[in-house]
Amino acid sequence: MNVDFEGDPNWWGGKIPEHLLLNELHPERIIKWKRKRLEPLLKKLLFPISWSLLVLTMGILFTLLDHRTNFSEYIGAILLILAPISLGLVTIKVSNSHQNPKPIHVLLGLLGRTRLLWLLIIIIQLMISIIQKPTNSMFWNLIILPSTILWIEWVAFGSFYFSSPSAIWITKYNSKKNLPMDELVEQGWEWLPDSLNPKNASIAIKKSKKEILELSTINKNNEEFLVLSWWQKGGIRHDPFVTRELKGLAIPWLTKKLGYSINEFDSEMLEGIEVLEIFQIKS
Repeated sequence: MNVDFEGDPNWWGGKIPEHLLLNELHPERIIKWKRKRLEPLLKKLLFPISWSLLVLTMGILFTLLDHRTNFSEYIGAILLILAPISLGLVTIKVSNSHQNPKPIHVLLGLLGRTRLLWLLIIIIQLMISIIQKPTNSMFWNLIILPSTILWIEWVAFGSFYFSSPSAIWITKYNSKKNLPMDELVEQGWEWLPDSLNPKNASIAIKKSKKEILELSTINKNNEEFLVLSWWQKGGIRHDPFVTRELKGLAIPWLTKKLGYSINEFDSEMLEGIEVLEIFQIKS
């Protein structure tokens, strides 16, 4: 199997860290499958977090000082709104760095819990400011609260979901044979396509309350591969087979405070995967 499927060591400065290798597991049930490490995404979010924080800080300063200066109140308001919105958009863009992303799932994750409420409050305040043009400085100062809370919420979202190692599990297979839809369905899988031999598509999924295990196919260098992906509720793929020490490393005090929890992979979700063994091709 091409070494490309092991993951590019350049992501870690030329060598995959030993602590990562030591904390990776390989279940017996997928012993013939190979881990493909995906590029770590957290580092791509660090710079956007920094400049959005700068924009947020400038917005707070302008808002607090607007009524004491000749600056328009809209300067501070626009900066306050721009800070969280830009961070949310960048989070979606960063999630698209991996092959076959699910940006809609990420968007829904960003708007989950109370985050949609804070976004709606910001939009309502913006509409009021445009229509009524309030002169009361207290109104403009009130925009600080939802914008800051939403920014913190989205920092926690990106930090939590992007900090754990991402990987897919692959195996070369004989794409000329029809896949065993009935056998997979009997083992709790939900079959997705109309075809029994789909190309570059999702094949079947298993759902739990907080994650989805997906079986799909990809074509790489004119070879066909089956792919196992473990999708989190936030629309991000994680590697299910790593120790707890590698999960949710970034800003743990904040993510725990906001109710984020590390999901443990349920090994029973792999039931039925063994019916694919007759289709696998030795690499």
